Amino acid sequence: MSETFTSSNLKNSLRLLEGSRFYLFLVLYFVVLLLPAFWLDIMETTDARYAEIGREMLRNRDYITPFYNGIKHFHKPPFTYWMTAFGLDIFGVNGLGARFFLAVFSVMSLIYTRAMTFTLTGDRDKADLSVLILSSSLLFLIVSRVISTDIYLTFFTVAALAHMFEQIYGSKSIRNAILCGIFFGFGFLTKGPIIFLFTLLPFVFMCFVSREHRRAFGIWDWLAMLLVFVCVALPWYLAVINANEGLLHYFLYDQTVERVADAERFSRSQPFYFFPAVILGTFLPWLFYFFANIRNARFVKGGAWIYMYVLIPFIVFQLSASKLATYILPFYPIMAVLASGRAERPLIPNMIGYIFLVVGIAVGATPIFVEYLRDYWMFISGSAAAYCTLTMYFIEKHWFQQRYHFTVSVSLILVTLLVYGGLCFSGPYIKGYRLSGDDIKKFDPQGKYDIVIYSAFTPSLSFYTDRVVPISFGKRRETQFQTEEEFKDIYFRNNQELVRYLDQREEYIIFTYKKNYDRYIGLTGDKCELISDRGDKKVAYFCRKGTRPGNEIRSGELYRYIP
Repeated sequence: MSETFTSSNLKNSLRLLEGSRFYLFLVLYFVVLLLPAFWLDIMETTDARYAEIGREMLRNRDYITPFYNGIKHFHKPPFTYWMTAFGLDIFGVNGLGARFFLAVFSVMSLIYTRAMTFTLTGDRDKADLSVLILSSSLLFLIVSRVISTDIYLTFFTVAALAHMFEQIYGSKSIRNAILCGIFFGFGFLTKGPIIFLFTLLPFVFMCFVSREHRRAFGIWDWLAMLLVFVCVALPWYLAVINANEGLLHYFLYDQTVERVADAERFSRSQPFYFFPAVILGTFLPWLFYFFANIRNARFVKGGAWIYMYVLIPFIVFQLSASKLATYILPFYPIMAVLASGRAERPLIPNMIGYIFLVVGIAVGATPIFVEYLRDYWMFISGSAAAYCTLTMYFIEKHWFQQRYHFTVSVSLILVTLLVYGGLCFSGPYIKGYRLSGDDIKKFDPQGKYDIVIYSAFTPSLSFYTDRVVPISFGKRRETQFQTEEEFKDIYFRNNQELVRYLDQREEYIIFTYKKNYDRYIGLTGDKCELISDRGDKKVAYFCRKGTRPGNEIRSGELYRYIP
């Protein structure tokens, strides 16, 4: 069969998304995102931070002040915490509850991407294709499962842009201005002013080169947008700033200026090629089409100037000292729009099919090389075999030629499902402590014994045991918004504070690195028995009070972070 690819092949791909099939695709995509959610561990550190703050909001019934392992935490606005808490309220304190609304907002991002593409191109085929492209972009697939701000910010960005473009190139209405204000407001409640980097900053630039942009919003539109934004975004900020002295400076300087200028403080310094490498690795094969359309961008209203909605945020992030891969996800929907223009010209379709087949075989073979996966070899190898069989069927039926876009998208989605399914068995080896928490609850089902984390920072243990677990000698915490009395029983900075706490308990549970256990026993003199040994680094012991060797207690010995 000929491998010549024409626009008819694009029709073949997209015919599978016509009408109600598009919504069936969204439902299946939603299910695929949630399939491993319950069993996939809450990972340290990002997953654990947002999941635990959401859990504490739910337990405290305080949706204004975020607490992270018992200490006030104002690094981010509260929207992500709210969604996490609501998910936990519906499904319980588990991975499914923490990740449920990630999948919801991922699907809504796809719906708005489709609408935005149709506004910019007037072509339903390209609108459907942009959904396939975004839904199968690896960064989007990864972030849709990571408990953080990024998928929510992506939704508010694409929703605001969709209404901005409708106002610019479609039907003008004050409704668009009001909805933009709403999405700007919730974006501001998700990650602060960064929402404007992806939306208003490129818009302002485009006003210098595009008459449609200059004429889009009138004075009443801007006033309505501002009023709605203020009503949505500012009440929470005003409430917490009023209740916490020094918080305004913290928001404006520590969490805005220093995040851009001082990457070392937040451990996010990366080389100049970091973001280009991320895009290259997470937007293939669609990245080729994105670049190919620069010289022939007439298919999109605004032409090549629409690339500014990608280029301007990219330049800002390149200049920033703080770099994290997920920062750039909010401009992926625009990249999907711009990649849909010449996507009927695939690149070596059969080779891509065989690459997917090799990936499936590699995943199926992991139990041979990874010792801790050998107990699960039947499930992993069976899943990989099913995936490889489907891939072979795609190759045999020439779907990589005739239905290239649909087949490549489905293959990428299934590859990530296969990988995340394997990760469900890897928790203790990749900073996941669900099984450790289960062991502790099995040993102490009534929660009679206090738990202490020693020389580690593992707030996911608080999540899985559904209580705030005190941490000693862990990560440095910001405590300027609380008195010492409020956190003296949950945060220990030196041996004296730890021993004072332990002296009040005859029996308790300790969770620590294996390498630190002997040092702990030398400090406390307690008698301990092993109750959990998961993975290769951390263990839990049930301890009874022993003799406290006073010469080991040095009040001047401060905490140190042990990764």
